[in-house]
Amino acid sequence: MKRGPVGSPIVKSNKKPKVHGDYEQYMHLNTTYYTHPITCQKANNFNNQSRKKPVDLLKQLNSKQEKSGGIKTFIHWFRGDLRVHDNRALLEALEQFKKYKEQGPAQFLTIFTINEHDWRAHLDSGWKLKFQLNAVRNLGERLSKMSIPLHVLHFQPEDPLLCSSGEYASWLKSECLKLAKDSGPTLVTANLQYGADEQYRDVKVFERCDAKFKFQVFHDACVIDPGTLATGKGTQYTVFTPWYKKWIAEVQEDLKDSGFVKEEPEKPISDQKVEFKNPDYELPSEFANYIPEGGPEVPEASEKAAFQQLSDFLKGKVHDYEKKDHLPDEGSSHLSCYITSGLISTRVVVKESVKESNGAVAAKDVRKNSPVQEFIREVAWRDFYKHAFSNWPFLSMDIPYHFELNDMNWRDDKEAFISWCEGKTGVPIVDAIMRKLLCTGYINNRARMITASFMCKNLLLDYRWGERWFRKHLIDFDLASNVGGWGFCSSTGIDSQPYFRILNMELQSKKFDPKGDYIRKWVPELKDCKDVHTFHLARKGYKSAIVDYKKSREDALAAYREII
Repeated sequence: MKRGPVGSPIVKSNKKPKVHGDYEQYMHLNTTYYTHPITCQKANNFNNQSRKKPVDLLKQLNSKQEKSGGIKTFIHWFRGDLRVHDNRALLEALEQFKKYKEQGPAQFLTIFTINEHDWRAHLDSGWKLKFQLNAVRNLGERLSKMSIPLHVLHFQPEDPLLCSSGEYASWLKSECLKLAKDSGPTLVTANLQYGADEQYRDVKVFERCDAKFKFQVFHDACVIDPGTLATGKGTQYTVFTPWYKKWIAEVQEDLKDSGFVKEEPEKPISDQKVEFKNPDYELPSEFANYIPEGGPEVPEASEKAAFQQLSDFLKGKVHDYEKKDHLPDEGSSHLSCYITSGLISTRVVVKESVKESNGAVAAKDVRKNSPVQEFIREVAWRDFYKHAFSNWPFLSMDIPYHFELNDMNWRDDKEAFISWCEGKTGVPIVDAIMRKLLCTGYINNRARMITASFMCKNLLLDYRWGERWFRKHLIDFDLASNVGGWGFCSSTGIDSQPYFRILNMELQSKKFDPKGDYIRKWVPELKDCKDVHTFHLARKGYKSAIVDYKKSREDALAAYREII
Protein backbone atom coordinates (compact mmCIF):
# COMPACT_ATOMS: atom_id res chain seq x y z
CA MET A 1 0.00 0.00 0.00
CA LYS A 2 1.07 3.57 -0.34
CA ARG A 3 1.69 3.64 3.40
CA GLY A 4 3.31 0.23 3.40
CA PRO A 5 6.77 -1.20 2.82
CA VAL A 6 9.30 -0.36 0.17
CA GLY A 7 9.01 -2.84 -2.71
CA SER A 8 10.16 -6.45 -2.63
CA PRO A 9 11.97 -8.61 -5.16
CA ILE A 10 9.75 -10.04 -7.85
CA VAL A 11 9.07 -13.69 -7.07
CA LYS A 12 8.58 -15.60 -10.31
CA SER A 13 6.19 -18.50 -10.55
CA ASN A 14 4.36 -19.99 -13.49
CA LYS A 15 2.45 -22.38 -11.28
CA LYS A 16 -1.22 -22.01 -10.58
CA PRO A 17 -1.96 -20.89 -7.02
CA LYS A 18 -3.57 -23.18 -4.52
CA VAL A 19 -6.57 -21.87 -2.65
CA HIS A 20 -7.75 -23.39 0.57
CA GLY A 21 -11.05 -23.56 2.39
CA ASP A 22 -10.00 -22.37 5.85
CA TYR A 23 -11.08 -18.74 5.47
CA GLU A 24 -12.40 -18.52 9.02
CA GLN A 25 -8.84 -18.05 10.32
CA TYR A 26 -8.78 -14.63 8.64
CA MET A 27 -12.23 -13.60 9.84
CA HIS A 28 -11.67 -14.11 13.58
CA LEU A 29 -8.94 -13.75 16.17
CA ASN A 30 -7.32 -17.09 17.01
CA THR A 31 -8.80 -17.87 20.44
CA THR A 32 -6.49 -20.86 20.89
CA TYR A 33 -3.70 -18.38 21.54
CA TYR A 34 -5.62 -15.23 22.48
CA THR A 35 -8.14 -16.41 25.03
CA HIS A 36 -8.79 -12.93 26.44
CA PRO A 37 -8.59 -10.43 23.57
CA ILE A 38 -8.00 -6.83 24.53
CA THR A 39 -10.94 -4.42 24.34
CA CYS A 40 -10.89 -0.76 23.34
CA GLN A 41 -11.51 0.17 26.97
CA LYS A 42 -8.47 -1.81 28.09
CA ALA A 43 -6.46 -0.55 25.13
CA ASN A 44 -7.15 2.99 26.27
CA ASN A 45 -5.33 2.20 29.53
CA PHE A 46 -2.11 2.55 27.53
CA ASN A 47 -3.23 6.05 26.51
CA ASN A 48 -4.21 7.22 29.99
CA GLN A 49 -1.04 5.66 31.46
CA SER A 50 -2.89 3.38 33.85
CA ARG A 51 -1.09 0.51 32.12
CA LYS A 52 2.58 0.74 31.21
CA LYS A 53 3.52 0.35 27.59
CA PRO A 54 5.78 -2.66 26.99
CA VAL A 55 8.46 -0.47 25.40
CA ASP A 56 8.61 1.56 28.64
CA LEU A 57 8.83 -1.62 30.70
CA LEU A 58 11.71 -2.78 28.53
CA LYS A 59 13.50 0.53 28.81
CA GLN A 60 13.21 0.33 32.60
CA LEU A 61 14.33 -3.31 32.75
CA ASN A 62 17.23 -2.64 30.41
CA SER A 63 18.49 0.28 32.51
CA LYS A 64 18.25 -1.77 35.72
CA GLN A 65 20.29 -4.62 34.28
CA GLU A 66 23.47 -4.83 36.31
CA LYS A 67 26.62 -4.07 34.36
CA SER A 68 28.42 -6.75 36.26
CA GLY A 69 31.80 -8.04 35.18
CA GLY A 70 32.93 -11.58 34.74
CA ILE A 71 30.80 -12.44 31.70
CA LYS A 72 32.15 -15.68 30.26
CA THR A 73 29.65 -16.39 27.48
CA PHE A 74 28.17 -13.88 25.06
CA ILE A 75 25.14 -14.94 23.02
CA HIS A 76 23.45 -12.87 20.35
CA TRP A 77 19.85 -13.88 19.70
CA PHE A 78 18.88 -13.34 16.05
CA ARG A 79 15.20 -12.52 15.46
CA GLY A 80 14.25 -10.02 12.73
CA ASP A 81 17.88 -9.01 12.15
CA LEU A 82 19.41 -11.78 10.03
CA ARG A 83 22.63 -9.97 9.18
CA VAL A 84 26.05 -9.01 10.51
CA HIS A 85 26.58 -5.58 8.94
CA ASP A 86 25.13 -2.70 10.99
CA ASN A 87 23.54 -5.07 13.49
CA ARG A 88 23.54 -2.98 16.67
CA ALA A 89 23.05 -5.67 19.30
CA LEU A 90 25.39 -8.16 17.64
CA LEU A 91 28.19 -5.65 17.13
CA GLU A 92 27.79 -4.21 20.64
CA ALA A 93 28.04 -7.75 22.06
CA LEU A 94 31.18 -8.36 20.01
CA GLU A 95 32.73 -5.17 21.40
CA GLN A 96 31.98 -6.29 24.96
CA PHE A 97 33.31 -9.76 24.16
CA LYS A 98 36.65 -8.33 22.99
CA LYS A 99 37.07 -6.41 26.24
CA TYR A 100 36.29 -9.41 28.45
CA LYS A 101 38.46 -11.70 26.36
CA GLU A 102 41.45 -9.51 27.17
CA GLN A 103 40.85 -10.27 30.86
CA GLY A 104 40.43 -14.02 30.52
CA PRO A 105 38.69 -16.88 28.66
CA ALA A 106 35.34 -15.99 27.06
CA GLN A 107 33.21 -17.47 24.29
CA PHE A 108 30.87 -15.92 21.71
CA LEU A 109 28.02 -17.66 19.95
CA THR A 110 24.64 -16.91 18.38
CA ILE A 111 21.18 -18.46 18.32
CA PHE A 112 18.03 -18.39 16.21
CA THR A 113 14.80 -19.74 17.70
CA ILE A 114 11.80 -21.42 16.07
CA ASN A 115 8.33 -21.49 17.62
CA GLU A 116 5.71 -22.78 15.20
CA HIS A 117 2.95 -21.63 17.55
CA ASP A 118 3.98 -18.03 16.92
CA TRP A 119 3.76 -18.64 13.19
CA ARG A 120 0.26 -20.10 13.55
CA ALA A 121 -1.02 -17.37 15.84
CA HIS A 122 0.47 -14.58 13.72
CA LEU A 123 -0.52 -16.15 10.37
CA ASP A 124 3.06 -15.83 9.19
CA SER A 125 3.53 -16.10 5.44
CA GLY A 126 4.91 -19.35 4.07
CA TRP A 127 6.77 -17.33 1.44
CA LYS A 128 8.41 -15.26 4.16
CA LEU A 129 9.21 -18.27 6.35
CA LYS A 130 10.94 -20.04 3.45
CA PHE A 131 12.92 -16.89 2.73
CA GLN A 132 13.90 -16.46 6.39
CA LEU A 133 14.99 -20.09 6.83
CA ASN A 134 17.18 -19.72 3.74
CA ALA A 135 18.56 -16.51 5.27
CA VAL A 136 19.38 -18.33 8.51
CA ARG A 137 21.38 -20.94 6.60
CA ASN A 138 23.30 -18.29 4.69
CA LEU A 139 23.88 -16.34 7.90
CA GLY A 140 25.24 -19.46 9.59
CA GLU A 141 27.79 -19.90 6.81
CA ARG A 142 28.78 -16.24 7.01
CA LEU A 143 29.21 -16.37 10.78
CA SER A 144 31.31 -19.55 10.60
CA LYS A 145 33.89 -17.61 8.57
CA MET A 146 34.06 -15.22 11.52
CA SER A 147 34.58 -18.17 13.92
CA ILE A 148 31.12 -17.60 15.38
CA PRO A 149 28.77 -20.58 15.76
CA LEU A 150 25.03 -20.26 15.09
CA HIS A 151 22.67 -22.64 16.90
CA VAL A 152 19.08 -23.10 15.72
CA LEU A 153 16.82 -23.88 18.69
CA HIS A 154 13.31 -25.31 18.35
CA PHE A 155 10.71 -24.66 21.07
CA GLN A 156 8.34 -27.65 21.12
CA PRO A 157 5.92 -27.41 24.05
CA GLU A 158 3.12 -29.91 24.63
CA ASP A 159 0.58 -27.07 24.80
CA PRO A 160 0.06 -24.20 22.32
CA LEU A 161 2.31 -21.51 23.79
CA LEU A 162 3.46 -18.22 22.33
CA CYS A 163 6.87 -16.64 22.74
CA SER A 164 5.29 -14.24 25.23
CA SER A 165 4.65 -17.10 27.67
CA GLY A 166 6.67 -17.65 30.81
CA GLU A 167 7.40 -21.20 29.68
CA TYR A 168 9.11 -19.90 26.54
CA ALA A 169 11.30 -17.51 28.53
CA SER A 170 12.31 -20.27 30.94
CA TRP A 171 13.10 -22.58 28.01
CA LEU A 172 15.24 -19.91 26.34
CA LYS A 173 17.22 -19.29 29.52
CA SER A 174 17.76 -23.01 30.01
CA GLU A 175 18.97 -23.49 26.42
CA CYS A 176 21.35 -20.56 26.65
CA LEU A 177 22.88 -21.79 29.88
CA LYS A 178 23.33 -25.26 28.34
CA LEU A 179 25.21 -23.72 25.43
CA ALA A 180 27.34 -21.76 27.92
CA LYS A 181 28.27 -25.07 29.59
CA ASP A 182 28.30 -23.52 33.07
CA SER A 183 31.36 -21.45 32.14
CA GLY A 184 30.13 -18.53 34.23
CA PRO A 185 27.75 -15.58 33.80
CA THR A 186 26.07 -15.45 30.39
CA LEU A 187 24.92 -12.33 28.55
CA VAL A 188 22.25 -12.57 25.82
CA THR A 189 21.78 -9.61 23.49
CA ALA A 190 18.93 -8.98 21.06
CA ASN A 191 17.39 -6.27 18.91
CA LEU A 192 13.91 -5.07 19.79
CA GLN A 193 10.83 -5.98 17.80
CA TYR A 194 7.74 -3.82 18.19
CA GLY A 195 4.80 -6.24 18.12
CA ALA A 196 3.11 -6.65 21.51
CA ASP A 197 3.81 -10.40 21.71
CA GLU A 198 7.48 -9.85 20.96
CA GLN A 199 7.86 -7.03 23.47
CA TYR A 200 6.14 -9.00 26.25
CA ARG A 201 8.37 -11.95 25.32
CA ASP A 202 11.39 -9.80 26.13
CA VAL A 203 9.81 -8.63 29.38
CA LYS A 204 9.43 -12.27 30.41
CA VAL A 205 13.07 -12.98 29.55
CA PHE A 206 14.19 -10.01 31.66
CA GLU A 207 12.18 -11.41 34.57
CA ARG A 208 14.36 -14.52 34.49
CA CYS A 209 17.65 -12.66 34.80
CA ASP A 210 19.89 -13.51 37.74
CA ALA A 211 23.58 -13.70 38.59
CA LYS A 212 24.16 -16.31 35.88
CA PHE A 213 21.88 -14.96 33.16
CA LYS A 214 21.85 -11.40 31.80
CA PHE A 215 19.82 -9.85 28.99
CA GLN A 216 20.19 -6.63 27.00
CA VAL A 217 18.03 -5.27 24.17
CA PHE A 218 18.76 -2.60 21.58
CA HIS A 219 16.83 -0.49 19.09
CA ASP A 220 17.86 -1.51 15.58
CA ALA A 221 14.89 -1.80 13.20
CA CYS A 222 14.46 1.94 12.57
CA VAL A 223 16.62 4.68 11.11
CA ILE A 224 15.61 6.88 14.07
CA ASP A 225 14.75 5.08 17.32
CA PRO A 226 11.14 5.16 18.55
CA GLY A 227 10.55 7.84 21.17
CA THR A 228 13.20 10.16 19.71
CA LEU A 229 10.82 12.45 17.81
CA ALA A 230 8.12 14.20 19.80
CA THR A 231 5.69 17.08 19.40
CA GLY A 232 6.11 20.33 21.35
CA LYS A 233 3.98 18.72 24.06
CA GLY A 234 6.32 15.75 24.26
CA THR A 235 3.86 13.32 22.69
CA GLN A 236 4.09 10.97 19.71
CA TYR A 237 3.12 12.50 16.38
CA THR A 238 -0.16 11.29 14.88
CA VAL A 239 0.38 12.95 11.49
CA PHE A 240 3.18 11.95 9.16
CA THR A 241 4.13 15.30 7.58
CA PRO A 242 5.33 17.20 10.72
CA TRP A 243 6.92 14.00 12.02
CA TYR A 244 8.70 13.56 8.67
CA LYS A 245 10.17 17.06 8.81
CA LYS A 246 11.68 16.29 12.22
CA TRP A 247 12.85 12.91 10.94
CA ILE A 248 14.66 14.61 8.05
CA ALA A 249 16.52 16.96 10.41
CA GLU A 250 17.45 14.12 12.78
CA VAL A 251 18.72 11.87 9.99
CA GLN A 252 20.66 14.70 8.34
CA GLU A 253 22.42 15.36 11.66
CA ASP A 254 23.00 11.68 12.46
CA LEU A 255 24.62 11.08 9.09
CA LYS A 256 27.52 13.28 10.24
CA ASP A 257 28.37 10.62 12.83
CA SER A 258 30.75 7.99 11.50
CA GLY A 259 28.94 5.46 13.68
CA PHE A 260 25.56 5.97 11.97
CA VAL A 261 26.19 2.66 10.22
CA LYS A 262 28.23 0.20 12.26
CA GLU A 263 30.83 -1.84 10.43
CA GLU A 264 31.49 -5.51 11.11
CA PRO A 265 34.85 -6.89 12.34
CA GLU A 266 37.43 -7.23 9.59
CA LYS A 267 38.88 -10.46 10.99
CA PRO A 268 37.49 -13.62 12.61
CA ILE A 269 37.10 -13.27 16.37
CA SER A 270 39.40 -16.25 17.01
CA ASP A 271 41.55 -18.89 15.34
CA GLN A 272 38.96 -21.53 16.17
CA LYS A 273 37.52 -23.25 13.11
CA VAL A 274 33.72 -23.23 13.13
CA GLU A 275 31.57 -25.27 10.78
CA PHE A 276 27.91 -24.36 10.47
CA LYS A 277 25.70 -27.43 10.79
CA ASN A 278 22.63 -27.02 8.63
CA PRO A 279 19.66 -27.37 10.98
CA ASP A 280 17.70 -30.58 10.64
CA TYR A 281 14.48 -28.66 10.13
CA GLU A 282 12.04 -28.53 7.25
CA LEU A 283 9.14 -26.08 7.14
CA PRO A 284 5.97 -28.12 7.82
CA SER A 285 3.55 -28.23 4.88
CA GLU A 286 0.84 -26.49 6.89
CA PHE A 287 2.76 -23.22 6.54
CA ALA A 288 3.23 -23.40 2.80
CA ASN A 289 0.50 -25.68 1.43
CA TYR A 290 -1.16 -22.78 -0.41
CA ILE A 291 2.00 -21.90 -2.36
CA PRO A 292 2.03 -23.12 -6.01
CA GLU A 293 3.39 -26.62 -6.47
CA GLY A 294 7.10 -26.75 -7.08
CA GLY A 295 7.70 -24.11 -4.42
CA PRO A 296 8.33 -20.41 -4.81
CA GLU A 297 11.48 -19.18 -6.48
CA VAL A 298 12.20 -16.89 -3.56
CA PRO A 299 15.04 -14.38 -3.98
CA GLU A 300 18.51 -15.28 -2.74
CA ALA A 301 18.33 -14.70 1.01
CA SER A 302 21.74 -13.26 1.82
CA GLU A 303 23.30 -9.97 2.86
CA LYS A 304 25.28 -9.95 -0.37
CA ALA A 305 22.08 -10.19 -2.43
CA ALA A 306 20.47 -7.41 -0.38
CA PHE A 307 23.39 -5.04 -0.98
CA GLN A 308 23.41 -5.92 -4.67
CA GLN A 309 19.68 -5.20 -4.92
CA LEU A 310 20.20 -1.79 -3.30
CA SER A 311 23.17 -0.99 -5.52
CA ASP A 312 21.34 -1.95 -8.71
CA PHE A 313 18.30 0.08 -7.72
CA LEU A 314 20.29 3.22 -6.92
CA LYS A 315 22.13 2.96 -10.24
CA GLY A 316 18.94 2.52 -12.22
CA LYS A 317 15.26 2.51 -11.36
CA VAL A 318 15.43 4.99 -8.49
CA HIS A 319 15.79 7.79 -11.03
CA ASP A 320 12.36 6.84 -12.41
CA TYR A 321 10.87 6.32 -8.96
CA GLU A 322 7.81 8.36 -9.87
CA LYS A 323 6.80 5.28 -11.92
CA LYS A 324 6.89 2.98 -8.88
CA ASP A 325 3.09 2.64 -8.87
CA HIS A 326 2.92 1.48 -12.48
CA LEU A 327 1.65 -2.10 -12.21
CA PRO A 328 3.18 -3.82 -15.26
CA ASP A 329 6.72 -2.52 -14.66
CA GLU A 330 7.19 -3.12 -10.90
CA GLY A 331 9.25 0.06 -10.62
CA SER A 332 9.76 -0.08 -6.85
CA SER A 333 13.04 -0.93 -5.12
CA HIS A 334 12.34 -4.64 -4.50
CA LEU A 335 14.15 -4.37 -1.18
CA SER A 336 11.30 -4.95 1.26
CA CYS A 337 11.73 -8.67 1.95
CA TYR A 338 15.39 -7.99 2.73
CA ILE A 339 14.49 -5.11 5.05
CA THR A 340 11.63 -6.95 6.76
CA SER A 341 13.73 -10.02 7.55
CA GLY A 342 16.68 -7.87 8.55
CA LEU A 343 19.20 -8.78 5.84
CA ILE A 344 19.94 -5.09 5.36
CA SER A 345 19.34 -2.18 7.73
CA THR A 346 17.29 0.85 6.79
CA ARG A 347 20.20 2.99 7.98
CA VAL A 348 22.35 1.50 5.24
CA VAL A 349 19.54 2.04 2.72
CA VAL A 350 19.22 5.71 3.72
CA LYS A 351 22.97 6.37 3.87
CA GLU A 352 23.58 4.93 0.40
CA SER A 353 20.53 6.72 -0.99
CA VAL A 354 21.65 10.08 0.40
CA LYS A 355 24.93 9.65 -1.48
CA GLU A 356 22.86 9.54 -4.68
CA SER A 357 21.04 12.66 -3.52
CA ASN A 358 24.10 14.91 -3.20
CA GLY A 359 24.02 14.53 0.58
CA ALA A 360 20.47 15.81 1.10
CA VAL A 361 17.87 13.61 2.81
CA ALA A 362 15.09 15.76 1.33
CA ALA A 363 14.50 18.99 -0.55
CA LYS A 364 13.92 22.17 1.45
CA ASP A 365 10.36 22.00 0.19
CA VAL A 366 9.53 18.30 0.49
CA ARG A 367 6.92 18.69 -2.24
CA LYS A 368 9.90 19.13 -4.58
CA ASN A 369 11.75 16.00 -3.52
CA SER A 370 13.85 14.31 -6.20
CA PRO A 371 13.01 10.69 -7.08
CA VAL A 372 15.80 9.49 -4.75
CA GLN A 373 14.48 11.68 -1.94
CA GLU A 374 10.98 10.33 -2.51
CA PHE A 375 12.39 6.83 -2.07
CA ILE A 376 13.99 7.92 1.23
CA ARG A 377 10.59 9.32 2.23
CA GLU A 378 9.05 5.88 1.71
CA VAL A 379 11.69 4.43 4.05
CA ALA A 380 10.63 7.08 6.58
CA TRP A 381 7.08 5.68 6.47
CA ARG A 382 8.48 2.41 7.84
CA ASP A 383 9.88 4.28 10.84
CA PHE A 384 6.63 6.20 11.31
CA TYR A 385 4.56 3.05 11.64
CA LYS A 386 7.06 1.36 13.96
CA HIS A 387 7.12 4.47 16.14
CA ALA A 388 3.31 4.28 16.24
CA PHE A 389 3.43 0.59 17.21
CA SER A 390 5.84 1.40 20.00
CA ASN A 391 3.64 4.19 21.36
CA TRP A 392 0.24 2.52 20.83
CA PRO A 393 0.87 -1.20 21.45
CA PHE A 394 -2.79 -2.07 20.92
CA LEU A 395 -2.28 -1.45 17.17
CA SER A 396 -0.67 -4.91 17.01
CA MET A 397 -3.62 -6.40 18.96
CA ASP A 398 -6.32 -5.95 16.28
CA ILE A 399 -7.59 -2.70 17.80
CA PRO A 400 -7.91 0.32 15.45
CA TYR A 401 -6.29 3.64 16.23
CA HIS A 402 -9.74 5.23 16.07
CA PHE A 403 -11.57 3.30 18.78
CA GLU A 404 -15.02 4.35 17.57
CA LEU A 405 -14.49 2.48 14.30
CA ASN A 406 -14.10 -0.78 16.21
CA ASP A 407 -17.92 -0.77 16.21
CA MET A 408 -18.16 -0.22 12.45
CA ASN A 409 -21.06 -2.11 10.88
CA TRP A 410 -18.96 -4.22 8.51
CA ARG A 411 -20.75 -6.74 6.30
CA ASP A 412 -20.45 -10.35 7.47
CA ASP A 413 -20.15 -11.73 3.95
CA LYS A 414 -17.85 -14.72 3.74
CA GLU A 415 -18.59 -15.37 0.07
CA ALA A 416 -17.61 -11.83 -0.91
CA PHE A 417 -14.40 -12.21 1.11
CA ILE A 418 -13.55 -15.48 -0.62
CA SER A 419 -14.17 -13.87 -4.01
CA TRP A 420 -11.78 -11.07 -3.07
CA CYS A 421 -9.13 -13.48 -1.77
CA GLU A 422 -9.22 -15.65 -4.89
CA GLY A 423 -9.40 -12.82 -7.40
CA LYS A 424 -12.94 -13.60 -8.53
CA THR A 425 -14.74 -10.31 -7.87
CA GLY A 426 -15.55 -9.53 -11.50
CA VAL A 427 -13.49 -6.33 -11.22
CA PRO A 428 -10.49 -6.89 -13.54
CA ILE A 429 -7.88 -4.75 -11.78
CA VAL A 430 -8.73 -6.23 -8.37
CA ASP A 431 -8.75 -9.79 -9.67
CA ALA A 432 -5.42 -9.35 -11.46
CA ILE A 433 -3.74 -8.05 -8.31
CA MET A 434 -5.14 -10.74 -6.03
CA ARG A 435 -4.21 -13.55 -8.41
CA LYS A 436 -0.68 -12.20 -8.73
CA LEU A 437 -0.42 -12.18 -4.94
CA LEU A 438 -1.47 -15.84 -4.79
CA CYS A 439 0.99 -16.83 -7.53
CA THR A 440 4.05 -14.85 -6.45
CA GLY A 441 3.79 -13.73 -2.81
CA TYR A 442 4.25 -10.11 -3.84
CA ILE A 443 2.30 -7.09 -5.12
CA ASN A 444 3.53 -3.51 -5.11
CA ASN A 445 2.28 -0.72 -2.86
CA ARG A 446 -0.21 0.70 -5.32
CA ALA A 447 -1.71 -2.75 -5.82
CA ARG A 448 -2.09 -3.16 -2.06
CA MET A 449 -3.83 0.18 -1.84
CA ILE A 450 -6.26 -0.59 -4.67
CA THR A 451 -7.33 -3.98 -3.34
CA ALA A 452 -7.56 -2.81 0.27
CA SER A 453 -9.74 0.14 -0.68
CA PHE A 454 -12.02 -2.12 -2.71
CA MET A 455 -12.38 -4.64 0.11
CA CYS A 456 -13.06 -2.07 2.85
CA LYS A 457 -14.98 0.61 0.96
CA ASN A 458 -16.78 -1.30 -1.82
CA LEU A 459 -17.32 -4.70 -0.24
CA LEU A 460 -17.55 -3.10 3.22
CA LEU A 461 -15.67 -5.98 4.83
CA ASP A 462 -13.70 -5.70 8.08
CA TYR A 463 -10.21 -4.40 7.25
CA ARG A 464 -8.73 -6.94 9.67
CA TRP A 465 -9.80 -9.79 7.38
CA GLY A 466 -7.72 -8.35 4.57
CA GLU A 467 -4.84 -7.44 6.84
CA ARG A 468 -4.63 -11.06 7.98
CA TRP A 469 -4.83 -12.34 4.39
CA PHE A 470 -1.88 -10.15 3.46
CA ARG A 471 0.05 -11.42 6.49
CA LYS A 472 -0.31 -14.96 5.24
CA HIS A 473 0.55 -14.29 1.62
CA LEU A 474 3.26 -11.59 1.43
CA ILE A 475 6.96 -12.51 1.31
CA ASP A 476 7.74 -9.03 2.68
CA PHE A 477 5.09 -8.97 5.39
CA ASP A 478 5.86 -6.44 8.12
CA LEU A 479 3.24 -6.12 10.84
CA ALA A 480 3.62 -2.40 11.51
CA SER A 481 3.55 -1.46 7.81
CA ASN A 482 0.72 -3.88 7.07
CA VAL A 483 -1.48 -2.64 9.91
CA GLY A 484 -0.57 0.93 9.03
CA GLY A 485 -1.43 0.46 5.38
CA TRP A 486 -4.77 -1.20 6.07
CA GLY A 487 -5.58 1.43 8.66
CA PHE A 488 -4.86 4.11 6.07
CA CYS A 489 -7.07 2.56 3.38
CA SER A 490 -9.95 1.72 5.74
CA SER A 491 -9.79 5.14 7.49
CA THR A 492 -9.40 3.36 10.85
CA GLY A 493 -5.70 3.98 11.41
CA ILE A 494 -3.20 6.65 12.32
CA ASP A 495 -3.00 9.51 9.78
CA SER A 496 -5.48 7.67 7.56
CA GLN A 497 -7.27 8.94 4.50
CA PRO A 498 -10.71 10.56 5.04
CA TYR A 499 -13.53 8.02 5.19
CA PHE A 500 -15.14 9.57 2.11
CA ARG A 501 -12.11 8.90 -0.06
CA ILE A 502 -13.09 5.81 -2.02
CA LEU A 503 -10.88 4.82 -4.93
CA ASN A 504 -12.53 4.50 -8.32
CA MET A 505 -11.45 1.12 -9.66
CA GLU A 506 -11.82 2.12 -13.30
CA LEU A 507 -9.66 5.22 -12.87
CA GLN A 508 -7.03 3.27 -10.92
CA SER A 509 -6.99 0.63 -13.64
CA LYS A 510 -6.59 3.14 -16.46
CA LYS A 511 -3.95 5.14 -14.64
CA PHE A 512 -1.71 2.34 -13.39
CA ASP A 513 -2.29 -0.29 -16.10
CA PRO A 514 -3.13 1.96 -19.07
CA LYS A 515 -2.67 -0.67 -21.78
CA GLY A 516 -4.25 -3.44 -19.70
CA ASP A 517 -1.16 -5.65 -20.00
CA TYR A 518 -1.11 -6.43 -16.27
CA ILE A 519 -4.77 -7.42 -16.25
CA ARG A 520 -4.48 -9.61 -19.35
CA LYS A 521 -1.45 -11.38 -17.90
CA TRP A 522 -3.05 -12.29 -14.58
CA VAL A 523 -6.66 -12.68 -15.75
CA PRO A 524 -6.25 -14.84 -18.86
CA GLU A 525 -10.03 -14.88 -19.40
CA LEU A 526 -9.58 -11.32 -20.62
CA LYS A 527 -6.50 -11.81 -22.82
CA ASP A 528 -8.51 -11.10 -25.98
CA CYS A 529 -10.74 -8.44 -24.41
CA LYS A 530 -10.33 -4.92 -25.78
CA ASP A 531 -11.77 -3.05 -22.78
CA VAL A 532 -10.42 -4.47 -19.52
CA HIS A 533 -11.01 -1.35 -17.42
CA THR A 534 -14.74 -0.69 -17.34
CA PHE A 535 -16.25 -1.71 -14.00
CA HIS A 536 -19.59 -3.01 -15.27
CA LEU A 537 -19.24 -4.66 -18.65
CA ALA A 538 -20.41 -8.10 -19.72
CA ARG A 539 -17.43 -10.19 -20.84
CA LYS A 540 -17.67 -13.69 -22.17
CA GLY A 541 -16.05 -16.24 -19.85
CA TYR A 542 -15.61 -13.70 -17.02
CA LYS A 543 -18.03 -13.16 -14.17
CA SER A 544 -19.86 -9.90 -13.56
CA ALA A 545 -18.81 -7.60 -10.75
CA ILE A 546 -20.06 -8.80 -7.36
CA VAL A 547 -21.00 -5.24 -6.33
CA ASP A 548 -22.50 -2.19 -7.98
CA TYR A 549 -19.87 0.56 -7.74
CA LYS A 550 -22.24 3.49 -7.18
CA LYS A 551 -24.41 1.70 -4.62
CA SER A 552 -21.41 0.22 -2.76
CA ARG A 553 -19.91 3.68 -2.48
CA GLU A 554 -23.15 5.11 -1.07
CA ASP A 555 -23.44 2.20 1.39
CA ALA A 556 -19.89 2.74 2.62
CA LEU A 557 -20.40 6.46 3.15
CA ALA A 558 -23.59 5.79 5.08
CA ALA A 559 -21.91 3.16 7.28
CA TYR A 560 -18.99 5.46 8.13
CA ARG A 561 -21.24 8.45 8.80
CA GLU A 562 -23.28 6.37 11.22
CA ILE A 563 -20.17 5.86 13.36
CA ILE A 564 -18.24 9.07 12.80
